[in-house]
Amino acid sequence: MGAKGHARRAGRPTRGRRLLFRRGGLARSAGIAAAASASLLLVTSPALAVDVPSRADVQRALERVVDGGAPGVTAVIRGPGGRERYSVGSANLRSGRPISPRDHGRVGSVTKTFTATLVLQLAAEGKLGLEDSVERWLPGLVPDGDRITVRQLIDHSSGIADYCAVPGITLCDTSNPDPARRWTPEELVAIGVGAPPTFPPGQGWSYTNTDYVLLGMIIERATGRTLGAEYERRIFRPLGLDETSYPTGTSMPRPFSRGYDVLGPGTWPPDLTATSPTIAGAAGAMVSTPGDLQTFMRALLRGRLVSRSLLREMQRPTPGSLDGDYALEGGGVGTYGLGLIHYTWSKACGVWGHTGAFPGYRTFAVSNRNGRRGAAMYVTSEGLAPPGALAGLEAERLLGCRMRFGRIGGRDPAARRGRP
Repeated sequence: MGAKGHARRAGRPTRGRRLLFRRGGLARSAGIAAAASASLLLVTSPALAVDVPSRADVQRALERVVDGGAPGVTAVIRGPGGRERYSVGSANLRSGRPISPRDHGRVGSVTKTFTATLVLQLAAEGKLGLEDSVERWLPGLVPDGDRITVRQLIDHSSGIADYCAVPGITLCDTSNPDPARRWTPEELVAIGVGAPPTFPPGQGWSYTNTDYVLLGMIIERATGRTLGAEYERRIFRPLGLDETSYPTGTSMPRPFSRGYDVLGPGTWPPDLTATSPTIAGAAGAMVSTPGDLQTFMRALLRGRLVSRSLLREMQRPTPGSLDGDYALEGGGVGTYGLGLIHYTWSKACGVWGHTGAFPGYRTFAVSNRNGRRGAAMYVTSEGLAPPGALAGLEAERLLGCRMRFGRIGGRDPAARRGRP
């Protein structure tokens, strides 16, 4: 459910449509993946690297996403001088209601950053250790669980297969025949551990949702409370995230934007809004708004949720992460730490955060290093045809660059060139 980039799976490329909770969730076919690769080469050109996008630049980028097939897209940027809100397209294709930054949407793998934050808080309190084995907390659940650590779950070096990528499994697909079915974490984990490991524990890197479902189970075991209660007690309530929730049912808080499969058959794109969040759990089940997501990311990077030393652990790059497929200028698109991604974009507009994808939605939430600035957006379709997919990547980059270097809330020059 979403970071940006491409999973390194023992030399095999990420499989077609099962990108539900992956680091980007854009590539719904090999052709789209190739187009996305080309787009990354384009958006990291030296000329773009030194331009600070204007508000109009960001607005036009979001319009291109809708022109490329997305029903709607909405975003928020927060800076020292104020806030900018953006919206293009519809929240509901049948009613024609315009999308709004105040609308709720499913955030996919941005949930992983919340989950990683909880684990690190528990580690700071001595309630668990990052080097604890999975076997210690979940005895008998994971083969070779005595060789897999909590840290390896957080940074995706466990080698456990992604339950979304197991052949024949459709629960993560937009073509899921029973999207409203409730899944238990044990069922999801059983699918992942029932497949061959991608590599021995600690000897590679591969993005897998199974890791974070296991982390959710460990949190509950370590605290004696439900995962939803821990999110509420430790993150939602202290930060005032009143529009963020961890649902177990298919209903959405109002107002909300409906999510669609624009690549699906029929005159009207299939409406995927009622997909059960239990297909994701601690890996991607949250519902939120762009405003709440940027608030969370800023608070995390300011050190409000974990200590500075643990934040540095979250930011420490995991060897081999996010650079397996696109070696752009020797650095790839970014690096993955403990539930936190550093998007480098040719080291021009590096921001910290996570991407998410869920049936009907694609999300992006980031902050700058000191947490004084933040941005978030979501698109009401997980996948788009190549023109829209490329436009989505460009919109994320421009949103991140304006968040980091733009005069948010102040004078907005049409463009500013030179070193930011």
